[in-house]
Amino acid sequence: MKNLLLPMMAALALAGCSSKVDFEIDNPTDAPLAISIDGKDLPVAAHASRPISLAAGEHQLHTDRLGEVRFIVYADGRGGLINPSLSEYVTAREIYVTGEDKLKNFGVSGLGIELGGVEFKGPFEKHHGLFIDKTWNFGVREPFPDEQVVAHVDSTGGRISTKIFTAPDFIAYVEAGMGEPGAYKREQPAGYVAPAYTLQPAPALPALDPAFEAHAGPVRDIYARWLKATTASEQKALRKEDFQAQMAFTHATMTLGAKLPVAANQAYNDFVTIRSTEMARSALVLP
Repeated sequence: MKNLLLPMMAALALAGCSSKVDFEIDNPTDAPLAISIDGKDLPVAAHASRPISLAAGEHQLHTDRLGEVRFIVYADGRGGLINPSLSEYVTAREIYVTGEDKLKNFGVSGLGIELGGVEFKGPFEKHHGLFIDKTWNFGVREPFPDEQVVAHVDSTGGRISTKIFTAPDFIAYVEAGMGEPGAYKREQPAGYVAPAYTLQPAPALPALDPAFEAHAGPVRDIYARWLKATTASEQKALRKEDFQAQMAFTHATMTLGAKLPVAANQAYNDFVTIRSTEMARSALVLP
């Protein structure tokens, strides 16, 4: 079997089915991490992680750097990483195919990312939030499978595997794939320096043109209630209510943009994207 890494943007839907959601608290730094959740100390060694399951509802996290952080976990979420150091992580996808003739079965897209001013072209996505939703099947400390151990491919003649890396491990992975160790430092002599990000709470929804805003009340209201939904039953009921509200909003606004300026349409797209993205997350930091 031939192992080819191609720019392929194919999200993996890894949804759960429980009011408890599984996370990994990860610490990619060189120092031990002191962290507590709901008053329970959960220390994590340097370059290590530990699992935790959290029930749907409001919780409180504390670290020296972040202070007290209130957040909500959502029932049936995918889970993922808790990233108290706000470090950079990268998700990367590999395509395993039985032959080059099978590549036509896979779309090719993806603009790539940058780390420390160095660009990486390919099927890569960068993350640095406190919560990183799971879109991978190989964790931070799991290697991609060797091509010989990929036991099953479907009728497309291939399969996609996705892994999440710390930023330094991603750089090493790309260099190894290129056969060029040290390539990053040739571009950035100082090496990789982790940026200092600040904690970002769930964002507010942007303002809309009055023509759109006239129909936005119900979906704005559901988003506001979503940020206060502290029980699994309330969250599930809001999801059902939201489907109808979204359909009504889309139907009412679908032809309005034709007569509005580009900026109004961009604000509308931002509104829809932010709202759908945030309401699909496993956990949100409260404003």
